[in-house]
Amino acid sequence: MKSKISFIGAGNLSFHLANAFDLAGYTIHQIISRNENIGKNLAKKYSAFFDINPENIAEDSDFVFITVPDNFIEEIVKKTITTNPCFVHCAGSISLSAISNYKTDAAIFYPLQSFTKNRKLNYFAIPVFIEASNNLAYNKIKNLANDFSNQVEELSSEKRRILHLAAVISNNFTNHLLSQSEHLLKKADMPIKWLKPLLEETVSKAFELGPEQSQTGPAKRHDELTINTHLEILQNETAIKEIYKIISEQIKAKY
Repeated sequence: MKSKISFIGAGNLSFHLANAFDLAGYTIHQIISRNENIGKNLAKKYSAFFDINPENIAEDSDFVFITVPDNFIEEIVKKTITTNPCFVHCAGSISLSAISNYKTDAAIFYPLQSFTKNRKLNYFAIPVFIEASNNLAYNKIKNLANDFSNQVEELSSEKRRILHLAAVISNNFTNHLLSQSEHLLKKADMPIKWLKPLLEETVSKAFELGPEQSQTGPAKRHDELTINTHLEILQNETAIKEIYKIISEQIKAKY
């Protein structure tokens, strides 16, 4: 019989992890959330118990996933009384010690993906990075991760923080730049979908050839005429103009 998994937190990540673990044959045992409506709905989906108080976490849980915002993880761990389950957090920038300072069996389960409710994902293709406080906890979290993903790697808290930083720069910042591009296009009555083939080729080429070898554009060519034309277009877009100038200067310095 596979393990019982409980969650403290009922947001986007819990939604997807509960779905993935349920599909893998695990029992979603309990959902704890301050948001009763969302928490009860998630619990109902898996016939799980619901509670609003972390102190009432079920002692017969095998895993307790803490999926609250990063700055609340340690506070939540302190509130839990039971020491029986393996306590797990999924944050990229929070050390294992946020749990292991208080619980014997502590682990990290860091799936490197952006999660949005009701958006379908191929869970098995998502890399998962794990860490644990002892051999028993490590074996538990590794077995669980192997049922979730076909790419499971052990990674220290220090390296995971660097990976998380790289993920924020490459993912969150890229999305912000897309948002800025969409703003410019909308002002000129053009759709962002026209950029999709370009971006798909850019990402594909970057992973095939490497980002440095794949760089193109006016800054790499030191094409000051084009750069100045773009800056002129951005004369009333102060924030975007500053981003454009900073990134262009970095590219020119590199090439």
